[in-house]
Amino acid sequence: MVPALSAASAEFPSVPTRDSGWPRLRRYFAGHRFDYARGAALTLGYAAATAAFPAMVGWTLRAGEAGLGQEEVVRRCLWVAGATLLMGAFRYGSRVSIFRTAREVEYELRNDLFAHLQRLPQSFFQHWRTGDLMSRAVNDLNAVRMMLGPGVLSVAQTPLLFAASFGTMFWIDPTLTLLVLIPYPIFVWLARLFGRVMFRANLGVQESLADLSNELQETISGISVVKSYAMENAVGRRFGRANDTLVQRQLRLVQAMAGFPILTSLLPAISLWVVFWFAGQRITQGTMDRSVFFTFAMYIYQLTFPTFIMGWAFALLQRGRAAMDRIEEVLSTEPEIRDGPSTAARTLRGDIDFRGVEFRYPGAHDAALQGIDLRIPAGSVLGVVGPIGSGKTTLAALIPRLHEATAGQVALDGTDVRDLPLDLLRQQVAFVPQDPFLFSMPLVDNIAYGVPDASRAAVESAARRAQLAKDVDDLPAGYDTLVGEKGVMLSGGQRQRVALARALLLDAPILILDDALSSVDAETEAAIQESLRDEFRDRTVVLISHRTATVQEADQIIVLEGGHIVERGRHEVLLARGGLYARLAQEEELEDQLLDAGATS
Repeated sequence: MVPALSAASAEFPSVPTRDSGWPRLRRYFAGHRFDYARGAALTLGYAAATAAFPAMVGWTLRAGEAGLGQEEVVRRCLWVAGATLLMGAFRYGSRVSIFRTAREVEYELRNDLFAHLQRLPQSFFQHWRTGDLMSRAVNDLNAVRMMLGPGVLSVAQTPLLFAASFGTMFWIDPTLTLLVLIPYPIFVWLARLFGRVMFRANLGVQESLADLSNELQETISGISVVKSYAMENAVGRRFGRANDTLVQRQLRLVQAMAGFPILTSLLPAISLWVVFWFAGQRITQGTMDRSVFFTFAMYIYQLTFPTFIMGWAFALLQRGRAAMDRIEEVLSTEPEIRDGPSTAARTLRGDIDFRGVEFRYPGAHDAALQGIDLRIPAGSVLGVVGPIGSGKTTLAALIPRLHEATAGQVALDGTDVRDLPLDLLRQQVAFVPQDPFLFSMPLVDNIAYGVPDASRAAVESAARRAQLAKDVDDLPAGYDTLVGEKGVMLSGGQRQRVALARALLLDAPILILDDALSSVDAETEAAIQESLRDEFRDRTVVLISHRTATVQEADQIIVLEGGHIVERGRHEVLLARGGLYARLAQEEELEDQLLDAGATS
């Protein structure tokens, strides 16, 4: 089993560093500064129109109180109507501008996250859970968008509304305005207190969503195993525990979110009580016009919703901050395997040279490979055998840089693989893994995955060479059959032959077969090996197998044990030495004899 990654490369803490994602998010802001500036200008216009509206209503009322005539009152009413339309236009424009910009940032961030995930090495995905990564790419990104859209709009709009409204109120009556402002410093203190509480609560919910997504993803992917072992109840209990944890954390978040709007809604009520108490006395004494009282009451009423919405906006901001910190954990993971500096496009001949190569999985105590010195001439076939865990697959993975050698050098045509562009390198290497992955798409597209512009004739030719054509005739729609997620429509042997056809279609100068026929029956394996003899000509082949019979025609064979090359030579020479290779061959011969005896009995 591959050890977990070290903390330096991919191990993530239980609680992300607070605001670690802010520097990156600031760069996205900078890229859309003009869009946000336009939204801010429209928001400023909306705040000005909103602040002017109650004052204009009071101005209209004073015309009636002063007996200026119907014509003047109607004229002022038209001004009020115009202010209302202007307020609506500014509000619409500001919302569309900021919400659209938030969508664009979300789009860019999602593309950057996906591109970054593709640059990370295989070892990263051996440590991080698929459901967790999916949650960060979907749920957390949505939370960031809500913060950048409604959250930013509310946080930018509300202070402007308060400043414009209270400025106009102060111009009308400074004393009454100061009295109305008394409860608002309490709001600032409460906002900071609830902000800390909601950050922790939102972070807990996001982590629980990731756990739940991972449980669901694993259960669906492994449903055949779950059913085969009658583990539905056990899996259901495990899912239930994850669901219970999520619900409990959501309830704690609900309690925090429910308390803040209640407190914020009390502030306008207190301010309105001050207006009624103080202004009422002054109206009775004849020192204040009723129009001023009505104007102040409108301001307080108009600020009720922005004050109330601040509780929701703070929740969006805290949730978005927690989500961005989780996304930053992935984006800040530096790819261990970087693109080579050479940009010259060329075709490799296929000469492979391992020079003192060592490889150690991050966090592992022992090296998976050590002291590997090996040359594979272009156009030759190398056979690799050895016990399970001896390093066969790891050795092959170093050629296309799926893993990076921790010491020594792997060279192709005399050039260090680290100096070759990854695209060039991997286009020259066709890799057929023991456990192939098929995508949920038609069979023809799975075969042509590495060569998307391949003709139908080329795809069918590759399928014939991989001994897959006869199976295609039995599929419901032939080459157009949807194979299902991970190729569930096909048997293990058929999936391996699809992967082999995919590699043959690529027609790369280097072909790596990692126990690629382990699930194929003996008759089909013999037919494939016969067909591959032609494919091996003028091509460098690395043939990995747990069976010596598969590699006996190779130009050279190496035997791995404990990460070391313990034997090398041709088939006949290794048998004559009587070492590990000879013992493996004898064990295979005994197994075959037992199988034949069982078949005839």
